[in-house]
Amino acid sequence: MAEDARMRELQAEVERRMRDYEQRLRRKHIGGEVTEPRFVKYLASFRRKIACSSLRHYPEEARGKIYGKLVITVSILADGSFEKARISHSSGHKILDEAAINIARQAAPYDPFPPEIRRDTDALDISRTWTFTFTEEQEGETPETDANTDPCA
Repeated sequence: MAEDARMRELQAEVERRMRDYEQRLRRKHIGGEVTEPRFVKYLASFRRKIACSSLRHYPEEARGKIYGKLVITVSILADGSFEKARISHSSGHKILDEAAINIARQAAPYDPFPPEIRRDTDALDISRTWTFTFTEEQEGETPETDANTDPCA
């Protein structure tokens, strides 16, 4: 019993330290209508990574059967690592909501922040509307293609 109590205390301490750390991060939030030049290029890169990941990680059991729209926020750390993703407006289909989070996780690592973003940002929260259509891609998130290059490379 004493060991269980000690484990709970340690777990609570770890969780407290993680919350404190997250609060110290210099966090920026951007949405779909980005006009600040330093974020435009980064968002384009993010969109390509997500589009490619969705092509690879769209759930087979939903393919051709389930479609929907959701709002997701993906949090990325300055080194390009995936921090977390959360759904703020569900598609109404658990499988699509879970797929969106998986697609965001599987797209990592993202590009590290360039110096103009890193100077005042430790974590970037990117909120986007994803519409899963009959083509299994997010509407407006189609990877750029070129006959000689793999857009997902």
